[in-house]
Amino acid sequence: MIAISGSDLGHFVPEVILLAAAVAAMFVHLFVKKGGRRGAGYVALAGIGAAGLALGLTPPSADALFGGHLTADSFALFFKAAVLAAGALAIVLAFRFFDVERSEPGEVYCLALLSMVGMMAAVSATDIVTTYVSFELFAIPSYVLAGIFKKERRSSEAGIKYFFLGTLSSAVMLLGMALVFGLTGATAYAVAGPALAGANGLAALVAMSLFFVGLFFKAAFVPFHMWAPDVYEGAPTPLVIFLSTAPKAAVIAVLVRAMTVLFGGYTAEGSYILQAVALATMFWGNLAALTQKSVKRMLAYSSIAQAGYLAIGLAAWGESARMAVPFYVAVYVVMNAAAFGLILLVDGGGRFDESVDGLRGLVRRAPVAAASILVVLLSLVGIPPTAGFMGKYFLFAAAVDRGLVLLAAAGALNSAISLFYYFRIGKAMFLEEADGPAPGAVHASPAAQASDRPAKRAAGVSRLVTVVLVLSAAVLLLFGLLPSLLASLAASARL
Repeated sequence: MIAISGSDLGHFVPEVILLAAAVAAMFVHLFVKKGGRRGAGYVALAGIGAAGLALGLTPPSADALFGGHLTADSFALFFKAAVLAAGALAIVLAFRFFDVERSEPGEVYCLALLSMVGMMAAVSATDIVTTYVSFELFAIPSYVLAGIFKKERRSSEAGIKYFFLGTLSSAVMLLGMALVFGLTGATAYAVAGPALAGANGLAALVAMSLFFVGLFFKAAFVPFHMWAPDVYEGAPTPLVIFLSTAPKAAVIAVLVRAMTVLFGGYTAEGSYILQAVALATMFWGNLAALTQKSVKRMLAYSSIAQAGYLAIGLAAWGESARMAVPFYVAVYVVMNAAAFGLILLVDGGGRFDESVDGLRGLVRRAPVAAASILVVLLSLVGIPPTAGFMGKYFLFAAAVDRGLVLLAAAGALNSAISLFYYFRIGKAMFLEEADGPAPGAVHASPAAQASDRPAKRAAGVSRLVTVVLVLSAAVLLLFGLLPSLLASLAASARL
């Protein structure tokens, strides 16, 4: 029986706050008749803010909590902050989406908060059972979020595909966990890790491979990425922002803890696997993005490529990578959220145009937003003086420090490849003239699709999205010019 002390629970006040906010958001959605759905969003956003404040006041502890199932070390706290930031950005941008959508499912906010609780528990998990339960807690609401608009074919397909493939990956990961328990007779990382190091090598490698497959799926590493482009294209854009950032941050944290504590005796073999995955993920993501005409699908492949850069840091795990990986995760959350936010910037009578052609002449309609997006694109490519450049520099330097020079060179080459498709977005915004509705515009309103009523809103540039883009660009420039501000926090995030 696990003895739970007040001090143990005190390290998980942020999760308790999010759970309370999820319940409160659901009650507001169900029982407040006028404005209840938007009110649920405000409750969720307030809950994330309160959880962030509590997280800032939570002292890190390397002690084993809840009978060794969880920890609250500085590493876990850093990645929890990344998850909270991703959730806050997604909810803020969801307000814009649902204003145009004219249909706001209030349960979205409750499900997002519950999913965040699972992610935050996963980054703190130090036991394979707790890890699996945490994964399911954030995965199941994610499946629902992807297909939340069941009347829209793209959203329904996204939810179904995500559910079936996600369930399969969870089963594979569970099989790896079962092998770990069978080989060691333990579920705690700290106990099973040393036992695995002395166990049958082939069986341990099989267990590690199966465990990693489940994690690779959630992070959209190639070849387990097949779900990502279709799910990101079909799901509502603000939920894509959430699904492409928060789970990835949580999975990277779990991967680091698993390969250093649970599979610490097989670091060389794990590095070989991650090197191959990094190469495949970067090249496939960037080369596939080159051919896309939809901004949303292009950014979906871009997010896959970004996962490949993070895999470089994992493959080169060491003193340098201990700072580089958390640094880039934090930067990635801001970059990716802002990039997808571009789609929500302009609506044309209830429509969000997801094509690259729809961005033509944006600088004349929204010069401040266009300039901010340019900074985001430069950061995604890795061009100074942005935080994306510093993040890639740290990752590639970590690879060179570990002797993985060719892997670092491949990362630099892929950054150059990505310039070509990001340039298409910049070219459309700054060098081309708008010529009316672009072909391939995608109707973002399933409610309007299901009825004959015309959209109510006229075309316009969102001030809310503009503010988010400006703040994101400012953050990327700040951490690009003064990287030590974030690097010091990342360096302090230790297991």
